[in-house]
Amino acid sequence: MAAQRKPTVTVIVPTFNRQKFLPESIGSLLRQTVMPDQILIVDDGSTDDTGAVAASFPAPVEYYRKENGGKSTALNFALKRCTGDFVWIFDDDDVAHPTALERFLAAFEREPAADFAFGEYARFQRSAQIEEQDYEIVAFGHVSQDNFFPSHLEYCHVHQPGLLVRRKCYDEVGGFNETLVRSQDYEMMLRLARRFKGIRVDGLMFFQRQHDMVRGSTKVVISYTDRIKAWGAYDRAIMEEVYKSVDLHEYLDRSEQALPRTADLEMQALLQRSSIMARKGLWHHAAEDIRRYALLAERAGKTSLSDKERAIVRRTFEAYDTGLASAPADEFVSAVKAWRSGPLKADIVREYMHSFPHYLARDLKAGKVIPASKLLREYSALSLSASLGRLCRAMTSKLSLARGAS
Repeated sequence: MAAQRKPTVTVIVPTFNRQKFLPESIGSLLRQTVMPDQILIVDDGSTDDTGAVAASFPAPVEYYRKENGGKSTALNFALKRCTGDFVWIFDDDDVAHPTALERFLAAFEREPAADFAFGEYARFQRSAQIEEQDYEIVAFGHVSQDNFFPSHLEYCHVHQPGLLVRRKCYDEVGGFNETLVRSQDYEMMLRLARRFKGIRVDGLMFFQRQHDMVRGSTKVVISYTDRIKAWGAYDRAIMEEVYKSVDLHEYLDRSEQALPRTADLEMQALLQRSSIMARKGLWHHAAEDIRRYALLAERAGKTSLSDKERAIVRRTFEAYDTGLASAPADEFVSAVKAWRSGPLKADIVREYMHSFPHYLARDLKAGKVIPASKLLREYSALSLSASLGRLCRAMTSKLSLARGAS
């Protein structure tokens, strides 16, 4: 009986003006306990000495340079030159955990039917923090194989350096969207998650560097201070397409999708989609789904949220930094307030408001007057308590005066 062939791995590192960070990034890949078979560095038209740095690395590194066109074009350039069975896309400013690839491949040995493997990461600013273990671990314990797609519609928990994918999956879903200067990894993640099966790997897979260098391309330059705003704008464009193309039942966990389609599951899916759209600042979609939910709930005589629905509703305003900041939630708030009074309305409003005090205290402590004012406005509008509403309106007025005086 012939011995089973060892799977091969290609690492893709797109880079643009990262001569400062590239040596540490590539060095971490060359020091893996299981060595990659191919490392493709694609220089997207750097104007610093990135090219000279990249060309100095030994095999299995291969260096290519192309005209600047953005990260997606560099990734697509590399995907056409991959030879590995698996593809690991790695950022030019991050650092791989020494055993990451070994643990990725071990996961596929345990679960041969898996199409991709994913794991957690940690944030750092100074390289010494990695050795000192003085970094911020970004955990997402609630993300599983079963709920990977809906949880990533809410938020991009897994990043490309924490993902090993069978090359055939990229072949099937097609290349990266070259119209996206940011969030191209998020859009690809959603395509993969919707279609394929993932497996979770325990432990940190990489360390994500936090720095203030510019992002984007030569045509679309995104400063450090504008990065969150840019992510939000591109995420909304992605989610508009998702809203049009993804069936409602796909917002459920995979195990739930296999169940008979009941009114309860339809309501849960509507809440999930409404929450996702709200988190992205697409309040008109969030409002339409919450109105549909209310009609179904009234027809079914529903009087309280299920535990699963309660958790979904609580997460709706978790991302208010991007949601409320992108557009007023007036239409959504009006849709909730238009419900017929009763225990279900009281229940859902209470859960929507669950996160508000935390964010309000955080913003006021940090002196963020405008976000706090906007948050108070929505808090006041959603509140069923007249006295609380009057208090919030008074505080909002004072914050607005403070903003005008600053």
